[in-house]
Amino acid sequence: MIQAYGLKTHIWNNNARCVLLLILFPVLLLFLAFGLILLWTGFTSDLSAEQGLAYALNTLPRAAPIALGAAGGWFAIAFVGHQAMIDMATKSKSVTISQEPRAYRLLENLSISRGQTTPKLKVIETPVMNAFASGIRDKNYTVTLTRGLMDNLDDDELEAVIAHELSHIRNRDVRLLIIAVIFVGIFAFVGEGLVRSVFRTNLARNDHHRRSGGGNAGALIFFAFAIIAVSYLLAMLTRFALSRKREYMADAGAVELTKNPDAMIRALQKISGRAELTNVPAEVREMAFENPRVGLAGVFATHPPIEKRIEALVKYAGGRPDTQSRPQRRQPAPPTQKEFGKRSRPPLKGPWTRGS
Repeated sequence: MIQAYGLKTHIWNNNARCVLLLILFPVLLLFLAFGLILLWTGFTSDLSAEQGLAYALNTLPRAAPIALGAAGGWFAIAFVGHQAMIDMATKSKSVTISQEPRAYRLLENLSISRGQTTPKLKVIETPVMNAFASGIRDKNYTVTLTRGLMDNLDDDELEAVIAHELSHIRNRDVRLLIIAVIFVGIFAFVGEGLVRSVFRTNLARNDHHRRSGGGNAGALIFFAFAIIAVSYLLAMLTRFALSRKREYMADAGAVELTKNPDAMIRALQKISGRAELTNVPAEVREMAFENPRVGLAGVFATHPPIEKRIEALVKYAGGRPDTQSRPQRRQPAPPTQKEFGKRSRPPLKGPWTRGS
């Protein structure tokens, strides 16, 4: 991949990675299918290791259309219905400008300054401090905020978080993330659920094969598990690497939009340690502004540590880590239809008006 210099080039580079992800998807899926065929062969036959490999290779061309077709159906359903699934999983609710004037106006003003369509605004009623963007097209892009985030951040800090999520939308990160979630979800379902089912239902049969002289089954099964594990690991690593990269880019995009790196630093400091979304699927947590789960030695971390993000803002954006929050500015409620029709000042008097 070409080395990226500058924010716009980083964005281009990220979109190129999205294309690469789509290209790798069927390749890794076929690799996974080969492992599953090999696993099934090891459990259900007495073939030698060489015979089992040959059988799996000969079967793969016939199984490939079925595997790709099933994955395509899964992908289409998730692609169309992902927002409804996210809303159901997070219990988020759509809000209007009359319900949340402060957050809505910040979102609207930032969108106008970006020259992009204002996304829908949704709220999760939880004291946790977090946010995420979702959607595939302009008509269904959504920014979701938690109640804890809105209650604990000042206007500049909340604006910085919203700008971060808008940067994800503008950079097409949300599209990439939805693809990655669906992509790895297929591997999680097929590679974990189906293998577990096959293992449970055929363990006794496999023991019988080994006792009756089918000792080669163990080698086939071991090799099959290795293939499945490698394909799943490659899918996970690709996804996590893209996730970590995009957070730095979204922070930079937010600072470019708001011209206020200090507010972003304060928001990160306040959110640190208070961002864990419980009872929410891992796939949604990985889309969030902050995901505290760091994984094994950071290898499977979906987000860079907050300390690293602050360090980047100080180093590259001139941010200061010791500024103070500002009091929240109370925004007037939007006028009602009745109030909107009233004159705000008395009619003018003059020689050109009747009765003057």
